[in-house]
Amino acid sequence: MKIRLKGIFHKLRQPALQKSIPFHMPGHKRNMKCSAHLNKLGIRYDITEIPGYDNLHDPKDIIYDAMKKAEMLWNSKYSFFLVNGSTCGILAAISSLADPGDKIIVARNSHKSVYNAIELLDLQPVFLNLPICAELSIPGSINPEIVYNAISANPDAKMVFLTSPTYEGVISDIQSICDISHKMNIPVVVDEAHGAHLKLNEYFNNSAVSSSADIVIQSLHKTLPSLTQTAIAHICTNTVDRDKFQRYLSVFQTSSPSYLLMASIEGCIDLLLEKKDILYSDWIKNLDYIDANLAGLKNIRTFYHGTSKNKVYKDIYAYDRSKLIISTDHLCINGKQLFDILVNDYNIFCEMYSNSYVLVMTSMCDKKSSIRKLCAALTDIDTLYSKTDAYDIKNGKTISLKIPERCMGIRTARKEKSVSIPILEANGYICAEYLWAYPPGIPYLIPGEKVNSEMISVLTEMINDGIELKSDYKNKKGYLTVLNN
Repeated sequence: MKIRLKGIFHKLRQPALQKSIPFHMPGHKRNMKCSAHLNKLGIRYDITEIPGYDNLHDPKDIIYDAMKKAEMLWNSKYSFFLVNGSTCGILAAISSLADPGDKIIVARNSHKSVYNAIELLDLQPVFLNLPICAELSIPGSINPEIVYNAISANPDAKMVFLTSPTYEGVISDIQSICDISHKMNIPVVVDEAHGAHLKLNEYFNNSAVSSSADIVIQSLHKTLPSLTQTAIAHICTNTVDRDKFQRYLSVFQTSSPSYLLMASIEGCIDLLLEKKDILYSDWIKNLDYIDANLAGLKNIRTFYHGTSKNKVYKDIYAYDRSKLIISTDHLCINGKQLFDILVNDYNIFCEMYSNSYVLVMTSMCDKKSSIRKLCAALTDIDTLYSKTDAYDIKNGKTISLKIPERCMGIRTARKEKSVSIPILEANGYICAEYLWAYPPGIPYLIPGEKVNSEMISVLTEMINDGIELKSDYKNKKGYLTVLNN
């Protein structure tokens, strides 16, 4: 396959474009004097689909070639650029495989975009509950046997939808799950938003792209050097109708795609095709440095790093070691407090926190100096905040949640009258909104589910530990919208 080496960004830099007179969108007209605030952001390269610059929704030229390079890098059958993030790829994938009212098998820890697709299509979700790894206090891998049982009980399901790796880095045995599903003629879609870096180096493996999944959606911006909002979708088998999938991408993706974002995607691909071995080697050295420096900590535990680098955890099939979970079980502070200390005292901003840990995301672009400062900060904190008898800390408490009873579909619940009440008084009520912590954007409750005492206990503990819960109706702290009947 002959690939055009000079792609989107090269075309945007051509003098002919810069000298052309734009009587078309966008409104800034590439006038750097008029739009000084945009000049710093690259206004000269922000264009629309003018002649000679291809079209994302019908690519035949520079965008087509860029996507072919993606197929070559990930070894997929077809790859599609996403400028509305992984969200639009997830919506398109579900819509291309399921019709309104269909049944789908879906992991409960799916991103809220999956639930939006369920609501839009009025789908019947069959949820897969995940085990909780007691030592890590995070959801574990999806057992292939659970998938088999779900398909056996629901042979009319149109797909299996899973997340791997999870937000915390947990990877499931996608190959075994695909083998089971495909024998029963059911396609598998994997939200691999946090795993675009997998497969490209043997140190990071278990990618769904090489595990027979039918559609895989990746967020480039999460773990690779690409601008926020950039993502990519891969069709990996002949099961998927390429044209149908692309049509739904046109439904959920903007009709005015940013050339800056598309150039960012291609630039990321070009960089990896040229220098990925060097970049991954430096990344692995940084991780080795973390392991060596955190191995001597007495109170802070770092799962899959430090002394637990090669440890095998129950209910975890595999783990993405680019993620660093810092447990506060043996500190006198909780996850929220550790997160704030790192920000306020060390100017270190981590990805997220829970009541018992902080999540750090590394990438191939981390500076060595940043890695050293992180390790030095954790060494300080390990001593300064060691647990004493004076503290009554509940960190590390394992939460094993049953999926709440579903009383009605999401769309039905949306149409009913609702009222906002204190969460403490919501036992037995039917939830009328989504309730989640962001990040990672995974709902604890969805419209149509009955609130139970266990869920109230969990939500109350999260609020008390400083975790901010988000909802559709932006209720004040400690409140939930429920059906008023």
